[in-house]
Amino acid sequence: MGRSSLVSVLCALGIAGCAGSAPEAARSKDSLQRVVAAVSAEQGAGAPGTAEHAALAAAHDHDHDDEVEEDGGEVDDDVELPAEPGAGTPARSPLAAMTDAQIEELLANDPAALGPMSVGATNAGALFNGIRMPESDRWELVDPGHAWGTRETIDALDRAIAEVHRQFPGSPKLYIGHISARDGGYLSPHKSHQAGRDVDISYFLDARHRWYQRATAANLDRERTWAFVRALITETDVELILIDTSVQKLLKEHALKIGEDKGWIDDVFQYGSRSRRPLIRHARGHANHIHIRFYSPIAQESAVRAYPLLVKRRAIKPRMQYVRHTVKKGQTLGSLARRYGTTVEAIKRANGLRSTAIQAKRVYNIPRPSGGPAAPPAHVTVPPRRLPPPRAADASPPARHDEPGPALGG
Repeated sequence: MGRSSLVSVLCALGIAGCAGSAPEAARSKDSLQRVVAAVSAEQGAGAPGTAEHAALAAAHDHDHDDEVEEDGGEVDDDVELPAEPGAGTPARSPLAAMTDAQIEELLANDPAALGPMSVGATNAGALFNGIRMPESDRWELVDPGHAWGTRETIDALDRAIAEVHRQFPGSPKLYIGHISARDGGYLSPHKSHQAGRDVDISYFLDARHRWYQRATAANLDRERTWAFVRALITETDVELILIDTSVQKLLKEHALKIGEDKGWIDDVFQYGSRSRRPLIRHARGHANHIHIRFYSPIAQESAVRAYPLLVKRRAIKPRMQYVRHTVKKGQTLGSLARRYGTTVEAIKRANGLRSTAIQAKRVYNIPRPSGGPAAPPAHVTVPPRRLPPPRAADASPPARHDEPGPALGG
């Protein structure tokens, strides 16, 4: 399809409707849908929140209770799981039906029409055409300048929060922390949050709730928090959920108390079970917020399809290659930099380090210049959702129990 054909197709499909006054995100989504429909038919088939960012980073480093770990507050969100074996749904991108020439033309003239793309790994990636999490009376953005994600991430998060409000009308706001920077890439103080698929969000706590407050048996609203986590598992394509073991214990006990299927609960929780692949996992620093990672099959597969063209047109920078190195006693950042042909500052940036101190037996990301564009990531397969047995699934909303709980504001 040449330029005139592509333009004609875009115009002809305008009859499907796209309000000119719609927000930018909606226009991008509608534009992509029209382009895809056309190609398939033919082939037969805000300004960065500087102050908020500083406050958020400070919160990660603030030392109260036992929130700060021995490495000075670095949050261990660098969990990267291997592809899940077994059946799954291969991700499909609308861009698969397009030629390189068509994609390049849109990159030059209407890049938003290509839709969001989650490029590479969450700990070494980028975000193209990201969507900013909108404002809402159901949540508060702690750092709006770093709340960019894929369309699928934004929609999934909204869907899970909406389910809590359906079950518990008048629920208080959640705090949403970092998702990704507008173009992805390294975002202090995290190791992940680089490709628009990671979200930091608060627990439902009592009326004195503030961002980055530790969840305890005294202040955790078990009913709302479990309703939220349950919706993530059953209503969205979630890859993993990081929750401190102490909070997992409270949520698991509550889920069993209200009659959730024990086998299903043991399968999704890491705490107290032998599940080979739990969705809810422990990671340091997650007693004061939940870390969610979503699959974004369209955005991920679109990145696979368009990556060489994005690099060719310098729409994104070539991905840096990373080596996972376990530090041995006596090694320093300087010795690692010399060994791998990089710099101390590059290693600090890749790991969110604020000093040159490193710890033996810890694993660090070591960036290495690739010497050229990195190979596109592997194709994406989304595993089936972990659904409970039908009897438990039909119990929506779960039965209320008169267990002691915090008084909620709002």
